[in-house]
Amino acid sequence: MPAFFERWREGVVESVLGVLFPPRCVGCGEFETYLCSRCREALEMVGRDACPRCGEPGARALLAGRCSYCLGREVAFAGTRSAFVHAGPARRLVLELKSGGQRVLGRTMAQLARGAFLDLMASFPSPGESLVTWVPCHPRVQRRRGYNQAEVLARELAFGVPGLLAAGLVRKRAQTREQKGLDRAGRRGNLRGAFALDEKAASALGFRPRLIVLVDDVLTTGATAEEVSSVLTTGLGAPVHVFTFSRAVSGRPESHD
Repeated sequence: MPAFFERWREGVVESVLGVLFPPRCVGCGEFETYLCSRCREALEMVGRDACPRCGEPGARALLAGRCSYCLGREVAFAGTRSAFVHAGPARRLVLELKSGGQRVLGRTMAQLARGAFLDLMASFPSPGESLVTWVPCHPRVQRRRGYNQAEVLARELAFGVPGLLAAGLVRKRAQTREQKGLDRAGRRGNLRGAFALDEKAASALGFRPRLIVLVDDVLTTGATAEEVSSVLTTGLGAPVHVFTFSRAVSGRPESHD
């Protein structure tokens, strides 16, 4: 179904649901909005001082484009960019979109993150030859949830950007255990071999993207982004830049995959 008609259909459904179940702010519970102005102001943006390679927020001493957190560590992606720090209202939005069944929040989150996303796209020399994809979830999980929150975000972010295609290119072939509570090594081990390139979807593109933007809701240790980026780079031969709505900060207690 074309993106325009898909959005029209979703808009009708959201309008009906909005009458039956009036929206409430995920941060404070205020009615008639999914995120009130006060909670919007509480969002902590990730500034331009974040590490361009791993996305760690805050000023860091850089050496060859690497900060103190990713120096000496090889990663499968070319760079990372996030819109907000994973705390407060940003964390609540991620949790409600992923586990609360509130798919409608994907549009709100994409609107909030659009400035950072467009800034990332503008940094590429040939944005018209880029392609947007997302971190997949296992089919069983997606059936239970009713959607993939990363796909919702990716499609909303790409919509309206001239010439920018959004397509699912990776499938999750193994249902892994929850990432929450695992350290970086544990998360990588848990995900190893869980993803594979969707050869049929890749062939259907009809072209080879020169650059891929991988979208997810939140980045914590980067284990998921690394595994999916590795599959994409190996299969399509294009560098991968990760974009997420929020980003956990090293040393803070908030973490969630």
